[in-house]
Amino acid sequence: MAARRGASGAVQVGICTRIGKDDEAGGLGVARQEQDCRLHCAARGWEVASVYEDSDLSAYKRGAVRPEFRQMLEDLRAGRIDGVVVWDIDRFTRRPRELEAWIDEYEEGERRGRRLVFDSVSASDIDLWTENGRLVARIKVAIADRTSADTSRRTKRKHLELAAQGKLPGGRAPYGWNREDRRTLVPDEAENLRKAVKDFLGGVRWATIAREWRGKGVRSHSGGFFDDSKIKRMLMNPRICGYRMHQGELFLDEHGEPVAGDWEPVITPDEWYLLMEKIRRESQGRTVRDHATKYLLSGIARCGRCGTRMRAFPSYRKSKTSSQFRYACPGKNDGGCGGVARAGEPVDRLIRNAVFLSSDKAPANVQARAPEWTGAEQLASLERDMAEFEQAWRDRRMSAARYIALTEDLEKQIAELHRERALHRAEAVTLVAGPVDIRERWEKLTIEQQRAAVLKVFRAVVIKPASNGPVFDPADIEPVLR
Repeated sequence: MAARRGASGAVQVGICTRIGKDDEAGGLGVARQEQDCRLHCAARGWEVASVYEDSDLSAYKRGAVRPEFRQMLEDLRAGRIDGVVVWDIDRFTRRPRELEAWIDEYEEGERRGRRLVFDSVSASDIDLWTENGRLVARIKVAIADRTSADTSRRTKRKHLELAAQGKLPGGRAPYGWNREDRRTLVPDEAENLRKAVKDFLGGVRWATIAREWRGKGVRSHSGGFFDDSKIKRMLMNPRICGYRMHQGELFLDEHGEPVAGDWEPVITPDEWYLLMEKIRRESQGRTVRDHATKYLLSGIARCGRCGTRMRAFPSYRKSKTSSQFRYACPGKNDGGCGGVARAGEPVDRLIRNAVFLSSDKAPANVQARAPEWTGAEQLASLERDMAEFEQAWRDRRMSAARYIALTEDLEKQIAELHRERALHRAEAVTLVAGPVDIRERWEKLTIEQQRAAVLKVFRAVVIKPASNGPVFDPADIEPVLR
């Protein structure tokens, strides 16, 4: 059977266009592809029955949905088109599995005597109707798939490195920060955020704060109004106090401490911890999704094979008897060996009970409160020095080069002291009633407070490869005492 003919007698084909990231934000990339494909079809006497455009969509990501691509395959199967013209094979697909589905259709058409066409503007040797063309297509898609995988690995590694250095992630500037550099604050926006924090800590409801913002005409950078949930999410993001977030969690350094970012914070870490504690208390009994650390041993657990810090991952196939999350060593591309993973709940229970035993052995006359933070005087002195240098620079009594040279190290010291003070405050809340009653108070503590209690007892928790198959063996867990 020959290819289907339209009213004009020409072969009916579909044009497939795609661009993974539309930086021009106007669809100009796909428009150029369509123009070239139309000229290509005209030269062969084919008629364009439909154009299938997937703009700003990946042809590699496993979870990406390409509705037009799916529609094109359905139209081919239904006989609405008898072939496809693409600008290049990687505009068509970068996934070998998708290509094989199309090859199956062309082979099925051959068995039924239905002549299908496939052509590429940039490469004339790709024709899914012929064995040689299919071989060339498979090779080129396999290369494109490998290239995309390499790019994805490098991108993930880059984002991990940026997080470790406290560098900004990509994307638009959040509300509160300058749109150009994304680091410096916009004074009136930052003041709105600070007032929202103060109001919420003072008992004002999120809906009331959102209503006040609408009354004042406060809008996002994209021009929309903020509802209560958006305001809440902004304030829960650790970015607001200068801490770096990565993959939805507070990013911790090699010592298990939050990584400070290289942008101006809106509030202090102390204020953020108080905010998160109040949100937790108000949300008791309900599931809360926030951007604080979610798991007890994130960054504390170490791989027993390679020593890399293990991460926590939620389990998506959940049941009443299955684990809700697991600790796993990152893969080789992320600095680990990827060879050790363990259900999280039994590990957490073991370490929690060890903390309980440690607190049971503590002297009964332990102080009711943690000792005062000893860095307050040093912090005040450094901040006075910083203020004096800044004033001298503003009064033009000091050059910019001299100002930067004098304050670069000061800024680091001040940031470190702020971080220490925030952590001390969280730990102090944990120890308000003394360690002897931590067993009774454990479930009421925030995850930050529980982690602080663990870190007072253990430097790390080494998780060794399983020695007893799927059966949990406490001997595989090795806590490292302080």
